[in-house]
Amino acid sequence: MASLLATHVPIEVVSTKQNTTEYTDAPQEKASQTFYAGTPVQLSGGYVQAWDGTTVAAGIYGVSEEDAHNLASNGAGAPTAFGIVGFPGTGTTFGHVPNQSSAVNIPEGAPASLGYIDVAEANLDTIFTAQTDNDTGAATTPTIANVGTQYGLTVDANGYWYVDFAKTTVGTNTVLVMTGLHPIDGSIANARILFQFTKAAMQIVV
Repeated sequence: MASLLATHVPIEVVSTKQNTTEYTDAPQEKASQTFYAGTPVQLSGGYVQAWDGTTVAAGIYGVSEEDAHNLASNGAGAPTAFGIVGFPGTGTTFGHVPNQSSAVNIPEGAPASLGYIDVAEANLDTIFTAQTDNDTGAATTPTIANVGTQYGLTVDANGYWYVDFAKTTVGTNTVLVMTGLHPIDGSIANARILFQFTKAAMQIVV
């Protein structure tokens, strides 16, 4: 089956319990990653990759705050230990440079790539928001009665993740707990909700 909607609003940070800026990190990005901002991510061998969607126990490091850079190798462009940060590269280039086979043209405003990727950490303080749906295709309308219920996450056909109301088996396919209705959406079909990742799903508990 498939979700009711073909694409969904990206996962975002809403607030923190301490009313401060969310905890973020910028680990090095694993090679060949093409995910979008708002994707749940995990550490694999010390590098960030898109969450595999199945590792529930200690499976989620956080949510990406930018698109992946599709690096040619793990952490490409990042400085070595005790090294310096060099001139930023980018994945956006065009044409060629005469007599310089390794050179590229970089358009003004192209996003920089330093080998890192910004991640909002999954922790006991940060509150996220995401859109709801159901991978059986059933209509989904969250209500206040759903607060406190655990759910899983599913990626749609276009690469965006949603809170899946079909995934409610705690310890098997759930990674988050609903903490409230979205203040703008309220209780409407496929509304966004507020949630925190469960402690059990956090890859690093802080």
